[in-house]
Amino acid sequence: MDIISSKNVVNIIRKTLNLIDDRLIHHGERVCYILHKMLSCENGYTNDQILSYTFTALLHDIGAYKNEELDKMIQFETINVWGHSIYGYLFLKYLSPLDDLAEIVLYHHLDYYKLNKLNSPFGKIAGYLNLADRIDVCLMNSDNPDIEKLVKDYSGVKFSQEAVAAFKRADEVFHIIKHIKNGSYLEELNRILEKVNFSQSEIEMYLKMLIYSIDFRSEYTVMHTITTVSVADEIGKRMNLTEYERSILHYGALLHDIGKISTPISILEAPRKLTDEEMNIMKNHVLMSEHILKDYIQPDILEIAVRHHEKLDGSGYYRGLKNEQLTLPQKILAVADIISALCGKRSYKEPFNKETILNIITKDSANGKICPKTVGCVTCYYDEIMDNVNKNTNKQLHIYADIKLKYGNLYKKLVSLDLSGKVINYNV
Repeated sequence: MDIISSKNVVNIIRKTLNLIDDRLIHHGERVCYILHKMLSCENGYTNDQILSYTFTALLHDIGAYKNEELDKMIQFETINVWGHSIYGYLFLKYLSPLDDLAEIVLYHHLDYYKLNKLNSPFGKIAGYLNLADRIDVCLMNSDNPDIEKLVKDYSGVKFSQEAVAAFKRADEVFHIIKHIKNGSYLEELNRILEKVNFSQSEIEMYLKMLIYSIDFRSEYTVMHTITTVSVADEIGKRMNLTEYERSILHYGALLHDIGKISTPISILEAPRKLTDEEMNIMKNHVLMSEHILKDYIQPDILEIAVRHHEKLDGSGYYRGLKNEQLTLPQKILAVADIISALCGKRSYKEPFNKETILNIITKDSANGKICPKTVGCVTCYYDEIMDNVNKNTNKQLHIYADIKLKYGNLYKKLVSLDLSGKVINYNV
C-alpha cells in the first residue's frame, strides 16, 4: 500500500496553493479547469496530454509569494511579474517530474506577439494558459465581467486568435463561465484530477517541490526542512524502527512545516528573538499544517508532523501532550527538529558546533523536555549521523543554490526580451 496516494498528493497541493494569498484562493483550480475545457474541444491531444497540461496549469502560480507581484497580477498588469513565473518554472524544471513541461509556466504571462517570436515547443499551451489566467482574473475582479470584450480587444496582441477561438468554442460547449460562477466546476475538476496517477517516487518529488517552494521564501527555512528530514531518517535507522515507522517518520518530517505557508516572512526571517505576539503567530504553523494535511494523509504521518513541538513534560504546543501520549517516531522528529535548528544558520545566529548542540539537547533531556533514548542515540552516533546528513543534503542544497543563480540569469534575459524577433536562449 502506498503511504500517500496520488489523489491525496493532488489535494494537498491544491489546499496548500490556496493558502499562498487570499486573493488566489481557487485561482489555480479555475485556471486549470478553463484550460482543460479549451484543450478538450481540440483535436490532436491525447487524454494523457490534456491531463498533464491541466495539472501543470494547476501549479502555474506555485512561485507566487511576493505581494508586490501579486498586486500587479490581480490588477491585470503583466509588466514586471516575471518573478513568480521564473520561480514556478525552476521549481517544475528541477524539483518535479514535470521538467519537460516547465516552459508552459515560464511563459504564461507573455503576450502573444512576444511569445510568437520565441522558439518554444510549448508556446501554444503557454498562450492558452495566459488567456485562461486572465479570464479568471477578470472573474475575480468583477461580478459581471465582459469576457467577450476582453478576448476581442486583445485578440492577436495579448492572446492568439487560436486561443480566443478555443475558449469561445469551449464556453459554448461546456458553459465554462456559468460553472465557474456557480461553483459547480469544482465537482467536475475533482473528477478530472482523480485520474492523475503518480509513482511513489513521483509522489515524493511533488511533495518535496511543494515544501521547497514554500520554504523558498526563506533561505533558512529551506535548509531547516532538508536537514530535519535527513536527521530524522538517520536517527530512525539507528533506533530499530520498523520499515513502516521509518517511512511515516520520513513523510512526517518532510511535511512538518508545511503550515509555514501562512507565516509572514518578517517572522520567519526576524533577525532577533520573536516577541510574544510573533511567537504566537509562528506557533500557528502547526495548526495550519494540520488543517492542510488532516484529510489527506494517514493519521500516523499527520500526528508525527503536528507533534514536533510537543514536550515530554506537557510544556510543548499546541496540545500540551506528555511522554506517554507520544510515539517514538514523534519523539524522534522533535529531537531532529531541534538539532536541525541548532546546526543551521539563522538570520540571528551562526550554526552551533557539536559540543554546544549536544549540551543543549542533553540538558533538555535531563529536564524532561525531549526523549532521553533518542538523545542517547544522537550522542553515541553524532559524528556518523551528521556526516551522512551532510552527504544526503548536499545535492539538494546545491539544487537550491543553483535555482537562485538560474533565477537571476533568466530574469535578466526575460525582462530584456528582444522584440525584434531574436530567439531567447532560456536553457540557462
